[in-house]
Formats: sequence, structure tokens, C-alpha cells
Amino acid sequence: MPALKVFRAHLGFYDTVVATTSQKKALAAWGAGPSEFAKGFAAATKDAAAVSAALACPGVALRRPWGSTAPFKREAELPAPPKPTAAQKKRAAEEKLRHRKKAAAQRHAEKRRARADAERAKAELAEIAQAQGELERRRTLLQKKLHAR
Repeated sequence: MPALKVFRAHLGFYDTVVATTSQKKALAAWGAGPSEFAKGFAAATKDAAAVSAALACPGVALRRPWGSTAPFKREAELPAPPKPTAAQKKRAAEEKLRHRKKAAAQRHAEKRRARADAERAKAELAEIAQAQGELERRRTLLQKKLHAR
């Protein structure tokens, strides 16, 4: 049986290693394209941690979050998101403040519209009450004329 070689590649968010007998088999284990070695994304490695992990599971692609020192595993954790910079935190706080001001302005406009609607309704009710009073007055006059005959 040919000697196993350990190959390492940076694929997506992960550093990956695999112990196989050839580059072709390493690409198959990763599910990667044929030009990963030519592009420099993959290469043979002699890193002790990578070699020992890969040789423990020959033919299996092991991975860890890119740039970390975590051990290589079959199912690695997701990489931690980058911490926001001070400028990003400031922009987020400003955006939050803008959002709050906009929401407050919208609530204020809704209250203003509701008050205007209420005023229009009151005016219409007063107009209806006045018309109703006028109709009641006319009805009374007509009843008096009818009974007077």
C-alpha cells in the first residue's frame, strides 16, 4: 500500500486536511475542483497537528474554522463572527437613534391625524344635530298645521 500524504486546503470558512495517497483522492475527499492545487489553495503539509489529526482518520476530510488553532474535526464549529469595530458600533448606534426618531415622528403624525379625524367627526355630528333640530322644528310646525285644520 502506498504511503499516506497529508494535504491541507483552505476551502470556504475552513482549513481542511485529509490523509490520502494522492492529490486526486484529496480533491475527491474535499469535493473540490481539479485546479485547487494549481491555484495554490491546497498543498501537502507537514504541520504536526494537521498530520496527526489526518492520519487518525485516513481518507476523511477534517476541518476547523479558518485561522483558528482549534483541533481538526469531522464536523467543525462555525467560525466566530468578527467583532465590530468602534466605527461600526457608532454607525449602529446612530442608525438605531435615527430609527427611534423616525418611529416617534410616525407616532406623532398618527396622533395628529387621529385628532384631526376626531375634530371632523365632532363637527359633522354637530352639523347633523343642527339639521336634526331643524327637521324636528319643521315636523312640529307641520303637525300643528295638520291638527289645526
